[in-house]
Amino acid sequence: MIPATIKMPMKFECTHCNKIYMYQYPTNTISFYPTCPACEQAGLLLGTADTIDIVKHPKTFAKTLIKQISHKLGKSH
Repeated sequence: MIPATIKMPMKFECTHCNKIYMYQYPTNTISFYPTCPACEQAGLLLGTADTIDIVKHPKTFAKTLIKQISHKLGKSH
């Protein structure tokens, strides 16, 4: 189960290299689209990641979740 304090990341698709990547936004506003980590091209916004994305893209989801938790732990000190 995902803790209630963890927000689901935004999900993007890179049409250039055909990969899914996720990005955690600090607020509800989107001021820019992050580039694909593999090819640095802008991706298409697919929306908020769903619970099924944990199953479909476990490595990508885990990386995003670890970054968010690390950031929260760093802010608390």
